[in-house]
Amino acid sequence: MRTLVAIANAELRELFWRMLTVNKLAGISEVDFVPLNEPFASRDLAERIGDYDACITSWGSPVFTPEVLARAGKLKFIGHGAGSVASIVNEDVFDTAIAVTSANRVLALSTAECAVALMLAGAWNLKENSARIGRGQWSDNNRETVLGVTRRVIGLVGHGEISKQVIRMLRPFNATLLLYSSYCTEEEAAAYGARLCGLNELFERSDIVSLHNTWTPRTEGMIGADQLRRLRDGALFVNTARGPIVQERALTDELRTGRIHAALDVYDREPLPADHELLAMPNVLCLPHIGGFHGLLKRELCDFIVDELHRFAKGEKLLGKVSLNHFRRLTPR
Repeated sequence: MRTLVAIANAELRELFWRMLTVNKLAGISEVDFVPLNEPFASRDLAERIGDYDACITSWGSPVFTPEVLARAGKLKFIGHGAGSVASIVNEDVFDTAIAVTSANRVLALSTAECAVALMLAGAWNLKENSARIGRGQWSDNNRETVLGVTRRVIGLVGHGEISKQVIRMLRPFNATLLLYSSYCTEEEAAAYGARLCGLNELFERSDIVSLHNTWTPRTEGMIGADQLRRLRDGALFVNTARGPIVQERALTDELRTGRIHAALDVYDREPLPADHELLAMPNVLCLPHIGGFHGLLKRELCDFIVDELHRFAKGEKLLGKVSLNHFRRLTPR
């Protein structure tokens, strides 16, 4: 077997391809890396792909265009050392015998941890409490409380790898979990310890709402003024999914009232401009899209793909295999 690692970015290569990972791959396949920090586009991939049985990609790798697939006569495996494969393949790859897999389940664990961290930070009002101690102010034990997470009602919008991990991480808090999803049955939700409900009910009943949908044409703008006004006073809205799923103007308008709080890692426009109104709001905690930045997990993305290639070579089930139905629900970038 011969494998092409189509990752040209030097920083990603240093991050992902530790000697242990390189040696593991070399133990099951001949390995070639594309040149570091040189342009490597789809036309370049098309010229080289005919010699390879497997290809490993990540952020910035070229797209498997129809021309690439037409020349990929030996290719049996595409492993994406990142999340959504929608940036590197199109639906036509599923008309071939090529297996497509990704390290999304590894990245999902990182994003889930970030989501729970934002729930805790927002529910404990860490931003404002940290700021006021810097102003020489102190807490008032006689009258102050925070929202907290323990035994609260937490609503999760979307049911995929990330929300499944969030549910697992929230178990020690004995929270009541509500779930809105178009792809989950009541029985499946119950098996995870959540109750399936409608979107409006979820916003009305939850103390904390956390967004985990993929961003597709169907979900873009699905959270607007009608949902946000249903949040109870003092509720917390968390978004680690994608900014365009939420109508940002509606969210900003609701936050401007001071009635609710938000903890955000994603936005309509990224990078978020330094003069954006959200950054000046005391009831909003903003992060610069770091959900996938867990150091150990991020470094394991391509290691997971190497393990997937080993499973593929042995005829075993792929843990991150992407089907056509799954592909159609992915965030496009």
